[in-house]
Parts: sequence; structure tokens; C-alpha cells
Amino acid sequence: MIKAFKRVLVSIGLIVVTTCVFVGRSEVPAQASHLFRTYKHEVPQKLSETPDAVAEGKKVYEKRCWYCHGIEGGGDGPASKTMFPKPRNFTRNEYKVRSTTFGSVPTDEDLFRIITSGIEGTAMPFWSTITETERWQVIYYVKTFNEQFKKDSAPKVVSVGAVASTPDSIKRGQELFKETKCFECHGEDGRGNGPLTVALQTEWNMPYRARDLSKAWNFKGGNTVEDIYRTISTGFNETPMGSYLEKLSDEDRWHVAHFVKSLSKDMASDVVVKVKLVESDQLPSEPSDEIWGTVAPVELPLGGQILTSPRLWTPAIDAVMVRAVYNKDEIAFLVEWDDSTNKQEEIFRDSMSLQFPTKIPESLKKPYFAMGDSSGAVNLWSWKAYWGEGFGLAAEAPETESGTVIELNAKGFKSVAPQPPESQNVIGKGIYQNGRWKVVMKRPLKTDDAKGDIQFEIGKLIPVAFAVWDGSNNDVAGQKSVSSWYYISLEKPVPKTVFVYVLIAIVMGASIEMWFVARLRRFPPKLEEGQ
Repeated sequence: MIKAFKRVLVSIGLIVVTTCVFVGRSEVPAQASHLFRTYKHEVPQKLSETPDAVAEGKKVYEKRCWYCHGIEGGGDGPASKTMFPKPRNFTRNEYKVRSTTFGSVPTDEDLFRIITSGIEGTAMPFWSTITETERWQVIYYVKTFNEQFKKDSAPKVVSVGAVASTPDSIKRGQELFKETKCFECHGEDGRGNGPLTVALQTEWNMPYRARDLSKAWNFKGGNTVEDIYRTISTGFNETPMGSYLEKLSDEDRWHVAHFVKSLSKDMASDVVVKVKLVESDQLPSEPSDEIWGTVAPVELPLGGQILTSPRLWTPAIDAVMVRAVYNKDEIAFLVEWDDSTNKQEEIFRDSMSLQFPTKIPESLKKPYFAMGDSSGAVNLWSWKAYWGEGFGLAAEAPETESGTVIELNAKGFKSVAPQPPESQNVIGKGIYQNGRWKVVMKRPLKTDDAKGDIQFEIGKLIPVAFAVWDGSNNDVAGQKSVSSWYYISLEKPVPKTVFVYVLIAIVMGASIEMWFVARLRRFPPKLEEGQ
């Protein structure tokens, strides 16, 4: 009888598992992995700093480093003209990621960590590809460019402990963030859109950009709470980011670090943007519509367009967040990105475009992701921030204005044309709030222009790419931040028969269980002798 009981339990378990798999199998997402470097803290045993080590380091430098940093370490190598931020000038004390006090040179261990880890958000790669010996040797050579290494041979190191994060600590950190006026650079929500940062960029034409604290992947020197605490304590040499070692107590610096950590997020990316099916007859036209809160976002990285002239070597926009919904008639996209200012000119305007092939590819071959090519045309949905007469040379786009939307077709950078008025089917609206653009664009699933418009089909992988222009960064034409091809997929409607099968499985499972319980009550199992 006991064996029979076990068999029934197994049967019920199989019914439940099968039901869950049957209902949930369509929810398994395609995954993408965007790897961001991790700031390494471990440092191996140092190599002795000898004249021979320096001489060998010179060989490493002239093979690996000079093209960016310059033959004499001035940060003026041939490649530096294409980089933002510029490569480090080793002749000055510009070192940012240090464990030492503000104004001091870094320790040898600090330099080893940076060479090993690289610096996120810059062109400085990780050099774990060269041996540890070579890394120590090139460090000793780099130090010869700056006499302060000799004068400050034992700089004071700021110790970093560990303090647990609590809701009270985060709340206190938020209060200190305001009291110490961190928001003047980093903004109220930490998006790098504070009034001082905006003035530095738009009025004084200075290169400093406060860090967007919501993007953990761009933190220089690491994004753990210990790394953030270290940065708050040491500051960044020769930048507006000073040290708070003397301004805040050790405990308060931990509070601020915990608050900053609470603002940051990792990039939730994927290769496929799932387009959610909604029952509403009218898809949202407003970026603030509540329906967007029910849709899982996907964040996609962007890079400067450097394939053809005019190129963008200094991109200001590094990611977009995308949500999408559809119903029986239409499809709509919400695209968001951080922008420290919405100031722009008539020529240099904040803009965004979605790009699709004009036809869903039947094979792996797709049009060239940068505006298509002669063998593969693309369909562009382009939104631009509002511009009106009397704005002057530069102005902020009014938050209440929708902007303008136009559909285009392209077969390469030099072959771009707007569609005729009768084929303009996309509508859209953008709003700018708290350092972030939110733009909605929607269109019927099917149009009469089968040659120039993408026709959306349920269940198929449809390529999509994104481009964003930042007016305050003088982005225009080919000078833009771009993505490669990703995909969208319109989720399939769940057949009503699924719910019938689920109900049948539940009834069957419950019936078997009730039968077995009744059986046990009527014929209780006999205990074997000795039990």
C-alpha cells in the first residue's frame, strides 16, 4: 500500500511538471551576455624595480602603449585624436583610479590593477594578455615620465574596510548626497545631468562629464560598494571630482557609497526584444502610459559610428532601453536613453531612429547594419526633438513638445530618401524628464507599402538596429551612436485550448488524490509484524 502511495505521488508530480512546462515553455528568453570588465583587486608579488626592469619596460611601452599615450608619455599618441576621454598624460599627475589621497601619485599596485583591468568607458583595454613580469616592467618605465614618483615614493594609502548596507544607511547617504551638493554635477537622480555639468558642457565648452551613477558598467575603477567608497575618499586628480576624505567622516562616506550603489544597475540586455501582446484596442501614444510598466525592458549598448565619414569618436550616448507591445492592428516601441542636457541647435538636434530591413530575411543574411547597402534596403523610423523659430543659436527642447517623426528608406549612407507623404504611417512622441529622453513610436503591423515598409509577422525574428544623436555633443548625420543588429519577436497568442488542458490536468490530479485518500480511509494499510 505504501508503494502504491509513492506511485500516485510520482504520477501527480509528473502531471504538475508537464503542465508547468506546457504553459511556461514560451517564456524562456534568448539570452545575450555583454561582458564588462571587473576591477581586479588582487596583485601578485612585485618585481624588483631595477634599471634592467625599467629598460625592459621601455621595450614593452614602445611595443604596446606609445600609439595612444605618446612616445614621451604625453597622452598625445597618433590614436589619441580619435579618443574620448583622452589617453592618460603620464607626465602629469592625472591618475584617476588610486588608493592614495587626492593629489598624490598612485602606488605601484594601483598601476598594476589598472593595467590588468583596464578602465571601463574608455579606450584603455585590459592587458592581462601580457605577462605579469612585463606589466611590472612597463609600470616602472611609465613612472620615469613623472618626477613626482621619486618625490612621493611612499604616498598615503586610504584604507577601505567593509560596512554593510542597510535601508537607514542608504537613506542617510541620500541626505548627504544633497547636503554636500553632489546633485549639482550628478543630478537629482544621479544621471550626470546636474546644472554644473550642463554648464561645463554647453556654456564653457569644457570636456568634463559627471558620471551617470545609474550605469554601473561605466564606473571607473570598479562598481562594488568598496570601489565607490574608495573613489569618494580619494577623488579623481585634475577633475571636478574632489576628495571627501576630510569633508565627510568615514561612516558618512560609507553612507554615500551605499546610496550611490542603490542608484546603479547592471545592463539587462538580450539579443531579442520580446514584443508583448496586449488586449487593448488602442496602443499607448504617451511615454508615461501605465502599460509600459508591465513590459520587461531590454537595454542595448551603443557605440560611436566610425565606419564612414563623418565619424563620431566621442559618443555621449552609450545605451538605449527598449520596450515594445502590439495588438491585432499596431505595434509600438518605447525607447529611452540618458542625456545630460536636451540643449541643441537647429542642425545639431537630439534624435533617434529605429532601423529594420524592408523585408524579413529568409536566411542569416541581412542588410548592412549601418544604413543598409545596395543589395539590402532598410526602413527607418526617425524621430527628432522639436525645433521652433526664435529659439536662438541653442535652446532646450520643450518637454511638452512631441517632436517630429518621418519614415525613410536607405541603401547606404549616400542613398537615403524620405518616403512619400502617402506612405508616412509612423507616429511618435518624445518627452525629456530628469536627464532622460523617452520616445514612443508606433505603426500598423501591415501597410500598403510592401516594398518600402517592414511588415511585422508573429513568431518571426525581425532584425532591428538603433541610432541616437545628442545635439549638445554636435551629433549630426553619420556622427551618431549606433547599435548592431538585434532582433524583435512578437510573442505568440496563447491558444484557449491551453487553459482547457491545464484545467483537465488539475482536475485529473485532484481526482486521483481524492480517490487515493478515500481509499486509504476505507482500507487503512496493515502494519507488518514488528512495526
